[in-house]
Amino acid sequence: MNLKDLEYVKAIAHFKHFRKAADACYVSQPTLSGQVKKLEQELGVTLFDRSTKQVTLTVQGERLLSQIKVILEQTQILKELAATSSAPLQGKVRIGIIPTIAPYLLPTLLTSMKEAFAESQFAFVEMQTATILTALDNGELDVAILADVPELKLYHTVNLYKEDFLVAMSTQNNLAKRSKIALDELQACNLLMLSDGHCFKDQAQQFCFAAGVDVSNEYQGNSLETLLALVAMDDGVTFVPKLACIARAGISYLPIFPTQQRNVVMACRKHYPHLAGIEVLAQWLSEHPGLRQQLAKALN
Repeated sequence: MNLKDLEYVKAIAHFKHFRKAADACYVSQPTLSGQVKKLEQELGVTLFDRSTKQVTLTVQGERLLSQIKVILEQTQILKELAATSSAPLQGKVRIGIIPTIAPYLLPTLLTSMKEAFAESQFAFVEMQTATILTALDNGELDVAILADVPELKLYHTVNLYKEDFLVAMSTQNNLAKRSKIALDELQACNLLMLSDGHCFKDQAQQFCFAAGVDVSNEYQGNSLETLLALVAMDDGVTFVPKLACIARAGISYLPIFPTQQRNVVMACRKHYPHLAGIEVLAQWLSEHPGLRQQLAKALN
């Protein structure tokens, strides 16, 4: 028995397909199949039901998979601890970031971030919140930047910044002449939202429902930029986090009252071996002058 065999089992369980699992593990399918067969013989159990088109775990396989994941996770922690040096975040750091933050935060910070943490190689991946949490659990990500949600109680989190939500509407809209707008005044507007799976949508819907504002079902976008393109055409209004409120032709941004905010945090596993490094990175990011300037900027 070796760790590679356990990684093969985890991959097969994930992809439910031997060839796809082999490709993900960068080995040939015969090699992967042969090693898993040997492992089954050594353990004296059948891990996978191979009689159907889609490979599935047996009852014994389901039970053992949980322990296999623990072993692989603890092995990764051991490797990370061994690699720890005087640099708090030395080596590759895989960061998940949600789509309503990534395009607006990274251009401001990325270059200076690489300079400030020269011993680190940052790799960013845009993911929705649920996918990020799964990737953190599986060790596929080291850290995440996302809006605070109740599920994060299971993780180590550090506050980065708070930002207001504003309403984006066409400059042709009569309400665009206002200096601010009450939530309940949006009842007559076609309110556009992101599709399911975006935590931004869940947060926005919560305060919409509280104000009695209905959400349009005519269109649900996968990106904030798509919604803003529709807003510029006067096809509706949408909510926008302040960092995303950059100058766009045909769009006005109005503050909301009562004020609505989201808390953006950095999160990692509670047993992540480089927690001190995460704290340093989070403090650097939250104090970055470019971020502070964007959050404090005045809007027309």
